[in-house]
Amino acid sequence: MATHSIEFRAVTKSYDAFHAIKSLDLTVEEGEFFALLGPSGCGKSTILKMIAGIEDPTAGEIYVNGRLVNYELPRNRDVAMVFQNYALYPHMDVARNIAYPLTTSAIRGLSRQEIQDRMRKAADIVHIADQLTKYPAALSGGQRQRVALARAIIRDPAVFLMDEPLSNLDALLRESMRYQLIELHRAVGKAMVYVTHDQLEAMTMSNRMVVLNAGEVQQIGTPEDIFQVPANLFVAGFVGQIRMNLIEASSLGGGRVKFGETELATESDTGPAGMPLTVGIRPTDVMIGGSENAMTGQVDIVEFTGADAILTLAIGEVKVNVRQVGRKHAREGETATVSIEPSLVHVFDANGQRMK
Repeated sequence: MATHSIEFRAVTKSYDAFHAIKSLDLTVEEGEFFALLGPSGCGKSTILKMIAGIEDPTAGEIYVNGRLVNYELPRNRDVAMVFQNYALYPHMDVARNIAYPLTTSAIRGLSRQEIQDRMRKAADIVHIADQLTKYPAALSGGQRQRVALARAIIRDPAVFLMDEPLSNLDALLRESMRYQLIELHRAVGKAMVYVTHDQLEAMTMSNRMVVLNAGEVQQIGTPEDIFQVPANLFVAGFVGQIRMNLIEASSLGGGRVKFGETELATESDTGPAGMPLTVGIRPTDVMIGGSENAMTGQVDIVEFTGADAILTLAIGEVKVNVRQVGRKHAREGETATVSIEPSLVHVFDANGQRMK
């Protein structure tokens, strides 16, 4: 049986009466890029710090490569952490910053030449080899982040831990660094645990992800599974670049729901007639025109984004966001008819859980 790179068994973390993590059971497989996604304060950084040994769990067990690490010092856990603020030494040039984890040969048992060779290899992987003689103050934000990544790589750890490493970068640089992190993961082939509140980062880079809220797991799965089949209202509303429309409705029975004067067919169970429900409709799943599950309303707001536009359609008292692809789009005040396939209509019960 393959060894998990990381395993949490019934792990909790409390600060006096505040429960930051509530009974976490979680595995990260060998070579996996695993994202911890959630809003600020949900516990994702606390999970990362418990893996690294910066924080101790209140209860439960944490394993790295099959070894219990609850009582191990951080330096003995075979993990490397990349922080949000880079944490570079300002008085050292890039080469020395990268090589620093190996500079005590008594600890690593490496010669000076071996350290230099590994430093240059790590610098090459993150494309920073032409900056080795510079100091951190002379580097851009993206270059500093790559130095921090190289310093983690040189340790050759079993697991890489990344705590929102792109959050200090501008939008264009973040896009570039996302691609470079994907390349890095392919190059090193080790498990990576990546903390972010940005669902685009989690969706584009991870093999699997966990969505957290208030210290509790909401859903674990591939980005596709979580986007297409959200387990509850929190996940439905949190994951997706354009927020899912969540509409109060009631069941008509037989797989049909109603809000206002609009009726929709769905492939989900809708429970008995009259049961209160919430209907979820992703703006990207709605088509302009069509007759199946047709909805007609007045265009209230148009947000032009370039390749498409986001229309806010007033359907009776309900506002529904719709993505219209292409440069030509409806205008404010016009009447528009849209439709959605029954299989794409999400239904949640009164407790916010997905109906099967």
